[in-house]
Amino acid sequence: MTRVQIVVLIMSFLITGFIVEQVRRRRLAVEYSLIWIVAGLGMIFLSLWRNGIEYLANIMGIYYAPSAIFVIFGVLVFILCVHFSLEISRLSSTNRVLVQRIALLEDDLKNLEVKSSEIRK
Repeated sequence: MTRVQIVVLIMSFLITGFIVEQVRRRRLAVEYSLIWIVAGLGMIFLSLWRNGIEYLANIMGIYYAPSAIFVIFGVLVFILCVHFSLEISRLSSTNRVLVQRIALLEDDLKNLEVKSSEIRK
């Protein structure tokens, strides 16, 4: 095993361990961590498989193997962006519904206060 492989392996374990620890401490939700854990496991797998990057580069038709790493991480970032966009859209819709419900409750409360003050008179 080369020095580069050892460094990448150690970094992969550290990154994956960090993500798992954040999930364990409930600072990161499980559904958001899955992509990062898969990426960390992929890095561990590729650091153990000596010619893995060259093999993937050949499959993708890339002549310079390290460029395949950038393509893979570019796809990963794209997936993350789409995932977060979907989540933001869902949260925005939920937030809109909650604001409408609060407005209705405030209106009901105001009406009850008016009726209550009329009854006291």
